[in-house]
Amino acid sequence: MGEDDAKRQKTEGTEVKTEDAVMKEEPPKEPEAPKEQEQDAVVSKAKPLKPEVSFEPSDCTLNVVPTLAGKVLMPLTDGGLQYLIAGARANVGVKKGRYVYEVKIVEILNPSEGQNRGARGPMPRNLVRVGFSTQDSSLFLGDAEDSVCFDSEGMFTSEKKRTGVSQRFTKDQSIAVVLNLDAASPNANTVSLFKDGVRVSQPQKLPAGMVGKPLFPHVNFKNVTLQVNFGSTTVPLPFKCHSVQQVPAADGVASPEQPKGVKFE
Repeated sequence: MGEDDAKRQKTEGTEVKTEDAVMKEEPPKEPEAPKEQEQDAVVSKAKPLKPEVSFEPSDCTLNVVPTLAGKVLMPLTDGGLQYLIAGARANVGVKKGRYVYEVKIVEILNPSEGQNRGARGPMPRNLVRVGFSTQDSSLFLGDAEDSVCFDSEGMFTSEKKRTGVSQRFTKDQSIAVVLNLDAASPNANTVSLFKDGVRVSQPQKLPAGMVGKPLFPHVNFKNVTLQVNFGSTTVPLPFKCHSVQQVPAADGVASPEQPKGVKFE
């Protein structure tokens, strides 16, 4: 074997060893999920506000059809109404503390397009938005700076800006919205979204203009039947949290009562 052959063999051996070393390198580890900072709520003996949390006709768009004592909401879908978003705001707001409410899509509606069959309507065809708003805000979440919401497309809307911060959700999934107005919490003045008991968004800051004001549970929906639960969540969260139905007078406020005898058509 000549001197050149010996050098070549030595060099090739080195290259093989280098390749082996590269192949043995471990892939980078995925970053760990942020630690849950929400703590279990302290048991409260305070009496809840008198009115049962529900949706008053004056705080609903005309295409909302409440059923089962307002616990299930349906939209009108005839004559082109399937293209419109329905909106409903609850009659009890939160001004401090941490509270949760829950929604579930129980039916996906596919109304006939009528004469427009074959034409592509506004997308998405089915939509849900869940969030909070001030008492005098628009019934359409995200239209102004006095409401915030998560939607079924995985987006969060605040100050009329829409960003992807969570996950999509659909029929038969339990969706919980947590509002944290506890000044002592690291998540103070935020909203969070949970799907089937699992956090799917990090706490999202409320706009400065909403801080310090009572905030009311608020939903928008299109071509779905929506079940709304203001009581204890049907799927446990990673921490114990009081429901909106448990809001006491010290932490909440009720909407003005509707005049008796007034009908909304």
